[in-house]
Amino acid sequence: MNMKHFLMAILLMASTTMWADKYNYLTVSTTGENFISLPTIQKITFADGNCVVTTTTGDYTYPLSEIKKMYFSVDDPDAIKALPQEAENLQYKDGKLKVEGDGMLRIYSSNGALVQLANVKKGANINLAGLKSGLYIVTMGDKTIKLTK
Repeated sequence: MNMKHFLMAILLMASTTMWADKYNYLTVSTTGENFISLPTIQKITFADGNCVVTTTTGDYTYPLSEIKKMYFSVDDPDAIKALPQEAENLQYKDGKLKVEGDGMLRIYSSNGALVQLANVKKGANINLAGLKSGLYIVTMGDKTIKLTK
């Protein structure tokens, strides 16, 4: 095993023990990205130029020469993709969020930080000009949408 592979193995093993309880997924980037739930991982080994991730459902084998990045992530990587762009009481258009209901409105950045909180009344138009460009999650009552500014 060459020095690059050896250092990658040491780094991965060290980071696994230090941070595993803070994260939910191991993300491996090759030609695409593969997300593996941490609770299912039984072991990670390096042999014959490959990284093998053994899980409760089977093995994932990645040639080390094709791995671009390997890291731990906190949130479900598909959860934001699955959220609707609008709900019957939340609609984002032309830089404004139109609210068709009463309640506590919360806007979160893509990293989970609460960036805006407001108690709104039916028919409110919330100007989001103060927010940076990016992906946001908006919740009110039992409705949740994503918006891209």
